[in-house]
Amino acid sequence: MKKFHLTENYALINFEASICDSELSIIQSKSFEAVFIQFIRKMRQDKHILVDDLKGIRTSQMIDFYRLLMIYDFQTLIKKQPQLSFFAKKRESFYLLTETFYDYWRKIERFGLMSSNKLYHSSSKTPELIQASDLFNQRVLYLYRTIAQNLLGHEFHVLRQLPAGVNANLLLINHRFTYKEAYASLQNVGFVSTLLTRPPFMIYSKSNTRTGLFQEIFENPLSKLSLNKLHYIAFPIWIGKLLAFVYVHRDFLHHGVGLSNLFEPADFESFKDRKPDILYVYGIREHEYDCTYYHDVDEKLYIGFVSRADKNDYFGYLKKMLLTLHNVHQIDQKKLPIHGAMVNIILKNNQQKNIVVIGDSGAGKSETLEGLRIIGSDYIKSMRVVFDDMGTFEVKGNHVIAQGTEIGAFVRLDDLESGYAYQEMDRAIFLNPDKTNARVILPISQYNFVVKDHKVDMLFYANNYLESTEGLRKFDKMADALEVFRKGERFAKGTTSEVGLVSSYFANPFGAVQRKDENDQILVEVFEKLYQQKVFVGELYTQLARPGLEMVGPQIAAKKLLDYLTK
Repeated sequence: MKKFHLTENYALINFEASICDSELSIIQSKSFEAVFIQFIRKMRQDKHILVDDLKGIRTSQMIDFYRLLMIYDFQTLIKKQPQLSFFAKKRESFYLLTETFYDYWRKIERFGLMSSNKLYHSSSKTPELIQASDLFNQRVLYLYRTIAQNLLGHEFHVLRQLPAGVNANLLLINHRFTYKEAYASLQNVGFVSTLLTRPPFMIYSKSNTRTGLFQEIFENPLSKLSLNKLHYIAFPIWIGKLLAFVYVHRDFLHHGVGLSNLFEPADFESFKDRKPDILYVYGIREHEYDCTYYHDVDEKLYIGFVSRADKNDYFGYLKKMLLTLHNVHQIDQKKLPIHGAMVNIILKNNQQKNIVVIGDSGAGKSETLEGLRIIGSDYIKSMRVVFDDMGTFEVKGNHVIAQGTEIGAFVRLDDLESGYAYQEMDRAIFLNPDKTNARVILPISQYNFVVKDHKVDMLFYANNYLESTEGLRKFDKMADALEVFRKGERFAKGTTSEVGLVSSYFANPFGAVQRKDENDQILVEVFEKLYQQKVFVGELYTQLARPGLEMVGPQIAAKKLLDYLTK
């Protein structure tokens, strides 16, 4: 692992190899020089006015001047080093350049890496992980303040403790899960055992939507891929009760960090002696296997592949491939994958209901249930999320029961109650907050609760395009319900590349479409049981896609749902 890896968008710092034990060692390092040279190059490309102001001063001279400013204030330095007097005429411009450089550094995504040994429990090195991150942050802050104040000629009156070190620090353990030759390229890669983040964590990716379906291929391409183990970091996670090893290329590492808010991390002790159910290599070089997956029947696992193309630099490609692999695995087990949201509600009269709302991206399922939480505060004692996007149904005994897959939610900022995401900034991970389809990843539930068996009491399809003052309706006939649920219609809101009124089988392009025949058999069996047990099956009119009703529509649906629950 290199000491330091720098691109235009991110920096990787190997704390095991880099010397960051003082401000002086940082500013004297080749890494500091590399960042500053890249910064100046960008300023020149952008034809920034400060470049003209400082024309004639070499980059090496500026770095040397910074090093001297760690020792002397500006006036003393000029007196001691008369040959540097030309900086006196450029003092204000050089100060502004320093502030701009500091902002540039903070806008780069910065990741720390440390290694651990599988012979020792990772918690034994956690204090070192925290200390390395904290000390580096303090030293960068001190470095900036010392230089800036010596240039300015006086101390700052306001000190802002901004995250200036790393945004995230990862503790890695090299791990081998098999000796099978077909999987040799994925062995002894660094697995994340502990992850430290400094919220709010902002991700700025090159793409902001996901497009198309993930297609099954019938030959394992692993032996044909050029995989550099040093360029990948593996995130072991639980997707429901399935174990997944997610290999993320360093160019997409920011999305890997986002996984920590969405799925339950797997402890090394829980997987060190077992094979995964799912493998996913996110960021391969080869484009011919882009957005494909393979089922290794002999090894009983599914493997997904997404290329390093700019279009795939979006968290949706990480999340949705994982859920597709989870869902086809569940269909093999005769379980029905559900693209929707589910909550467990306990009313103040102690009546308990488990409500599921099915719908594709942008249908308003999560927004309606969030509206229910807000307007129902006087009637609801407890409201816990079982799943926010994907779960499974299965028939157990006389009931249809559900389980979730995620501990978090990946939701549009525009569709949340104003200010809600910012109330959660201490835990939130924001994705392109300045763009259309801005998203936030929030942890919202606990793993042990999510994977419990939850009896389904009410099931709705989320209709986001039809105008309605009724809020909801009940399907008295199973055939009518199946027609609506199978058709999976919604008005696309720009969360994917789709536009207008679109249809997706069972509102689930993540596994259900790929295994439509098998899925439909399970769907009919589940609905027969729902109607046999007289479970409420209906349609919620969220109106989320109707202009002017983006916030009001889900609230109307939530109000009608609350009326039904409390009558």
